Amino acid sequence: MESTEAQQTETQQGAMSTPAQSEGEAGSDGSSKTSARPAIVRQGFFYLVVGCTSALIELVLFQVLYQFGICSVEVSNIIALVTATTYNFILNGRVTFKGVTSPVRSLIKYLILFAFNMTFTTFTISWLVGMGWDSLIAKLCTMACVVLWNFVLYRKVVFT
Repeated sequence: MESTEAQQTETQQGAMSTPAQSEGEAGSDGSSKTSARPAIVRQGFFYLVVGCTSALIELVLFQVLYQFGICSVEVSNIIALVTATTYNFILNGRVTFKGVTSPVRSLIKYLILFAFNMTFTTFTISWLVGMGWDSLIAKLCTMACVVLWNFVLYRKVVFT
């Protein structure tokens, strides 16, 4: 009879558990159940960290190459973008969106997106600077556009 009462109590407690507990979050007893926290939160955090450091590399290198007259605005952008993109691909593939099933396929998709991003940013920066915009402002504007669509494309297309 004691075991029947215990089973009924467990059943009642299970029925009264919160949706978060039933979806797999750790219970009040501290047991280690899989977290229901979406992967998108973790990915979003690491995407921001990798993206910010990558952007810093890209901006500093672009400014040094262009402002010191080492390269034209177009060549400065391409060199900065290639350097930052290499860093970005390695870290996003290994940290942010880890668990990629086919690294070669991801690299191919990444390179296609990279070619589009480089074409877009180079032509847009060149056009904006030609219209009298400050090169840093032009670079920041194009980088903002790329950041917006890259997270979605990395998550849904490139690193799948």
